[in-house]
Amino acid sequence: MMTSYRRRKLAGQAVIIFVLSIMAMTGLLVIAVDGGSIYLDKRRLQNAADAGALAGGDAAENLPLQSYYQAHQAALNEIYHNLFPGTTVPTVPAGAAATYTTTAFSGTYQFVLTASVASLVQDTYLAVVNHAYTFFAAQALGFSSSTCTLGGTTTTNAICLQSRAKALAATYPFALILLDDQNTQYENLQLNGAPSKLVLHDGGTKGGAFSNESMNPGNGTITFNPCGQSGDLWAANESAAGAAVTGTPSHTMGYQGDIGIYPLCTVATLHTPYPKPTVHIPFPSYPEPAVTGPTYAVPLTASGGTYYLCPGTYSGTLSESSGGSTVIMYPGVYRFTAPIAMSLSGGTLRNATAADYPPPGAAVLINCTGYSFSPVPTDLGLIVEIKPPDCTTAGLNVSGGSTTLTFRPSPRYNNISFYIETNGAYPGFGCSLATPMGTHTVNISGQATLNIYGAFYGPGDNMFFCGNGAGYGVGQIIAWTMVICGNGTIDEHYNPAYLPYFRGLIQ
Repeated sequence: MMTSYRRRKLAGQAVIIFVLSIMAMTGLLVIAVDGGSIYLDKRRLQNAADAGALAGGDAAENLPLQSYYQAHQAALNEIYHNLFPGTTVPTVPAGAAATYTTTAFSGTYQFVLTASVASLVQDTYLAVVNHAYTFFAAQALGFSSSTCTLGGTTTTNAICLQSRAKALAATYPFALILLDDQNTQYENLQLNGAPSKLVLHDGGTKGGAFSNESMNPGNGTITFNPCGQSGDLWAANESAAGAAVTGTPSHTMGYQGDIGIYPLCTVATLHTPYPKPTVHIPFPSYPEPAVTGPTYAVPLTASGGTYYLCPGTYSGTLSESSGGSTVIMYPGVYRFTAPIAMSLSGGTLRNATAADYPPPGAAVLINCTGYSFSPVPTDLGLIVEIKPPDCTTAGLNVSGGSTTLTFRPSPRYNNISFYIETNGAYPGFGCSLATPMGTHTVNISGQATLNIYGAFYGPGDNMFFCGNGAGYGVGQIIAWTMVICGNGTIDEHYNPAYLPYFRGLIQ
């Protein structure tokens, strides 16, 4: 039989156990409250760092960059938008250096922003967001005693939280990019014969033409429309001959005017200070989308009427020579592997529109087995990939007659309309080391009219635009070198919405 003394003793033990349990549960609650708050705060800081790095990276690629403060301001705007919506964003001073540090809310937040635009391999922008997080529940119970120091400010009962993000900004804001960097002062852009023209439209502070070596207008013309607001000419290693023709070395903004058509532009000098000590665009490695359609091995000759093509691999030549023929290409990836991929001397080659769905009952369908025509896709863009057979054959040959090419790009294919594969690895491309190396796949001449809104991407190709080729042009041309000759005219309407865009977070 339990005595009253023993009952009182057990009751006292129960009280102790109960108190200890309450303390343990309180500790767990403190951990849950502060731990959950720390997790949420960390996520908030990371979102701000990601947004700031991407915005700063975009601004850092706005060549020519007069100073760093524009990039830092763009990053800070996004950080404040994520952390303190509705709060006035402080102004970054115009003299800000490559690394800029600032604080907010009495030093409890610190932002370290770094633009790295001197690398010959890649440009990056780093955003580091620090926060002195104060313990609320733990502090109320007297558990916390740590401090966090950001800059010269120390916050008690707090820990330092940090989130960081680094963005790779790989979009180069030029209408024309010529990549040959293996032949010192080689004139990557050559205009031979009057009235050959390169016309650069609508670039604003961007657009224009860039060469890793030199460029020489010869007796042709490079014009800007509108004057002073259509980008720059930039030759990273200008030759004496090129400088003598353009009248200025290395960098020109809104330079040559075509009097009577475009207003005469005045020579502008290099912006100072310019933070990139060595301007160089590295050889890109933009991904080539995979082909998903079937293979069509029979050569196709369009000599009249309308032909409807579906995506896939075409191992025979596509020929079009009649002004009355039309070739309509449905959305997707097309890869041409014949030695002469396309031989066009008349007619129209274009992407499908909504009006082409479904194809008429008597339509000539090519390679469309298994292709669905319903519903009509919202994205009607396509990409044409061409495999060079060797280093000299013009696989994309547009000559004579009157040919119209109209293509709109797709973000699914990185806004590239024509993707010219390399014949081998950079820098030799499997070709002779004789200057300028590379392939000669693109040869456009005659009465060709180009309405190619996406990028013409052939980083290892020496492209020729001669004869009376004209038209809207393309959103961006990326080539090894380019020659414009005879009556050749390249009209480039710079549109950043159609640029190949390969930015992203790398850390």
